[in-house]
Amino acid sequence: MLGSGFFALDPSDEIENADLGHDFETALQMAEQLAADLFGAKHSLFLVNGTTGGLHYLLMPVKGSVLIPRFSHQAVYSAMMLSQGRAVYLPPAYDVDWQIPLQPTVEQMEQEMRRGGVEALVLTHPTYYGTVADLDRVISCGRKHGTLVFVDEAHGGHFIFSDQLPQPALQCGADAVVQSTHKTLGSFTQTSMLHANNEYWFAKAVQAQRVLQTTSPSLVFFAVLDEVRRILAEQGRRLVGQALELAWECRRGLAKIEGVELLPQALQGDPGKVVFSLRDLGLTGIEVERTLRADYNIQVELSDYYSVLALVTLGDTPAGIERLTAAVKDLAGRRRHLGSRPLQRPKLDMPHLPPAVLTLREAFFAEKQFVSLAEAEGRISGGFLTPYPPGVPVIAPGEQFTPEIIEHLRWCIDINWTVRGLTAAQKVAVLEDNGRFCRTRKQGELHYA
Repeated sequence: MLGSGFFALDPSDEIENADLGHDFETALQMAEQLAADLFGAKHSLFLVNGTTGGLHYLLMPVKGSVLIPRFSHQAVYSAMMLSQGRAVYLPPAYDVDWQIPLQPTVEQMEQEMRRGGVEALVLTHPTYYGTVADLDRVISCGRKHGTLVFVDEAHGGHFIFSDQLPQPALQCGADAVVQSTHKTLGSFTQTSMLHANNEYWFAKAVQAQRVLQTTSPSLVFFAVLDEVRRILAEQGRRLVGQALELAWECRRGLAKIEGVELLPQALQGDPGKVVFSLRDLGLTGIEVERTLRADYNIQVELSDYYSVLALVTLGDTPAGIERLTAAVKDLAGRRRHLGSRPLQRPKLDMPHLPPAVLTLREAFFAEKQFVSLAEAEGRISGGFLTPYPPGVPVIAPGEQFTPEIIEHLRWCIDINWTVRGLTAAQKVAVLEDNGRFCRTRKQGELHYA
């Protein structure tokens, strides 16, 4: 099905080019420099393990504290398991009407930086829902306190190609960013880029890459990244402009449908993320996603209790937008015909961050066991429990289960909200015995060792 030409793209790391001395590394570095020039960086790396790999390379060398918004991607957490640094979480705030996570305030970040010892800040720009931070102020604050600013720009690689979009993090002065080229710019899944303007830290990231990346990276992935870079250099602004026009067309079409509600533009920096809800017709976003897939053969990006996110990118067409709007119109009509009632809107009181007893790294390497959720109170978590989406961990490794955490998780289970990290039998990972840190059983009695 793929044809012989595809496999011809996957040679060994030898090239027949006398001008380059038959040196594969030279060819790769030249391609990466062309990418750096396009995205406004001093240096770039092609990544074959996605943005996850790039975040690992940036954070593995850290030894101090790292400020992390709690809604950060799993890759940021796993990077801290590789580093000797300590995660300091910025608690999430939520929009009261849509219950999507919002960016931490500059004041929150500066308050933590004033305490000292904060080596780096990792900011997500934009969030999965398209919200952005005031990067100019954040980065200015970081410079004032000597804090490195790294940006998870997984969903923002296209920002540089349109004035309608938020300013890219590099142009705001970030030390380094990692972009999922495969999410919004059309490369193969698993391919991303790291861009850096901080030469000192870039050298550390390259050193980490040599340890963490496979020694046999796919030349197909490298070639695709290079070709995407070439196309973007020639046509990037036109292609991104077309995608944004399709997104606005999609929004206009959905806004005309009775019972459909769109996420306010004030909460979105990226109009390519079309977030809508049929909650006034009594449908959760999770139900809408499942129905669109099962009945209309349409796959959206994600859903949550209230909303659905349709991601419009370079690969979309007017026909695809028409299919989506027609499907939502039909679904809304069917629902109204059944005499639906508006969805209940429970007050989503997110629990406070639990006490952190161990670092992510310490908890990761500790021995673990599984217990029922009812037995977890007071125990130290050995894993993440993350209602998804939006993907904000309620508890992370090294943190202690509180009654409030357990109650919230039970609520998520009751409304069929997927909780990653929870087994089918509703068991959770906890540390076995960890000295004075973990509660143990002895003679049928609970106590602290």
